Formats: sequence, C-alpha cells, structure tokens
Amino acid sequence: MKNTKELVLAKIKETLLQVAPGAKVILFGSRARNDARSDSDWDILILVDKNKLDPDDFDRISYPLYELGWKINEMISPKLYTINDWLKRSFTPFYKNVEKEGIVL
Repeated sequence: MKNTKELVLAKIKETLLQVAPGAKVILFGSRARNDARSDSDWDILILVDKNKLDPDDFDRISYPLYELGWKINEMISPKLYTINDWLKRSFTPFYKNVEKEGIVL
C-alpha cells in the first residue's frame, strides 16, 4: 500500500506528540513545495522550547522518527533546534527557505 502525504504527516505528528509534546513542527523542502519525487525524503524541522539541547534530546526525538521511516519505508530527515537557536539563524538561506516554503504541522 502506497503512503499518502496525509498518512505520513499524520504518523509524524503522532510520533512527535509522544516524544516532544509542545514542539513546533514544520515540513519543508520538496514535500512542502509539492515538487517531491517518490523517493524524496521528508524534511522536518522540530523546534523545542528549552535553553539548550543535549545529546539525549537528539536520541529521544529524532530516533523515533527514523524508526517510523523504516517501518513505513519513507526517509524522514529531522532537524532539531531550540527556538532561540533557530531564531539566531534568521540570516541564513536555510532559515529563509523554511520561512518561505515551510508548512507548520
């Protein structure tokens, strides 16, 4: 059975509600622009409201998304930042692209 965009996003949101409740989650990249190929990955920006990330945060939040991707045969590429660290990157092309094309989930 082929995964639909809605199904994949619902599973991503469900996973993140369990591991990072309250995080701001943004889909960006080709999936957000609707120009993805069948083998395109799912670029997900996750913004958490804390002062600093520690290594456990990456394991606790990112790893379940990788596991989900393996289960549903999709490549999920999470990017994890604190809100403050993200705002400090407002001058970067990456930040500007996410602001322009990103879809808040």
